[in-house]
Order: sequence, then structure tokens, then C-alpha cells
Amino acid sequence: MNNKKEYEIRDIPVKPVAIGGIVFMIIVGITLFLLYEYYIRVLDDTEYELKLSKRSKKLMELRKLEDESLNSYKIIDEEKQIYQIPIDRSKELMLDEQSN
Repeated sequence: MNNKKEYEIRDIPVKPVAIGGIVFMIIVGITLFLLYEYYIRVLDDTEYELKLSKRSKKLMELRKLEDESLNSYKIIDEEKQIYQIPIDRSKELMLDEQSN
């Protein structure tokens, strides 16, 4: 007769399986924690970028007025001969005046 049994007669080694299971759960826990922290960081960065990318209408209007004021010619008072010139041109005139 054949003495070989067709099934296992020993139980699994409980201690190594339990230790392996605990190590696996710790690794999964650490991985989930790190993924959560990464997600929060990316979410905060994205929210920050979104808030910075929006420009208010008041700010855009103010910059337009500043641009017009700094880069255009205009008569302020013709009788007193007061004129507005672009800032770049005024710098050139000041440098020419100082060099003479």
C-alpha cells in the first residue's frame, strides 16, 4: 500500500504568518498615511495656485490706469505748460540733463 497521504497533515506555522500579517498591515498603514499626506500637500498647492491665478477686476483696472499714467503723453495744464510724458522718456531726459 501507498503510505503517502494526499492532503497536508500539518497546520500552517502560525507565528511566522501572524508576524508577516502584522508587518504587511504596518506597511499598508504607513503607505496609506504617506499617500494621504501627499494628497493633502498636492491639494493645498493646487488650491494656492488657483487662488493666485485669479486676478481681481479692481487690480486689473488699477494696473491699466497705472500703465496709462506711466506710458502716455497728456496735457495736464496748458497755461502753466505742465505735461505728462512716459516715464521712460522722462528718465532719458533726466539723464541727458545731468550729463550736460
